[in-house]
Amino acid sequence: MKRRNILVNVVMFSSISLLITIATYFLNIWLFSSNEPFSPTDAFFFEGIVFLLSGLLLLLGRGGINLGSQKAAILSALVEAVYGEDAVGPDEMFKRDKWKPRGFIRIALILILAGVFMILTYFLTL
Repeated sequence: MKRRNILVNVVMFSSISLLITIATYFLNIWLFSSNEPFSPTDAFFFEGIVFLLSGLLLLLGRGGINLGSQKAAILSALVEAVYGEDAVGPDEMFKRDKWKPRGFIRIALILILAGVFMILTYFLTL
């Protein structure tokens, strides 16, 4: 049952990435067909690199210490100074707000696969 679910996800991600690749290829042909110094396949290579890198960045995620957690740490330091050792200090506050990666895994995998398909298509059409 679990293998079937994994296979369905792989086919779904691959088909969506392939559709994005095909749509981008025809868009490049439409946009760059009259431009002599920059061919549609060259644009396809650069778009593949951009898709691959943006997918990797989306896979990395977001989270961690921000301005709100900094303000909370300052407030907790003030509370600790007023009430003594019974209060929650800034070190506990920063431990709680440490980096928690919350990536966009599905979109990232689709973009990474689309980037790989674009780069492979570029090398196949040389």
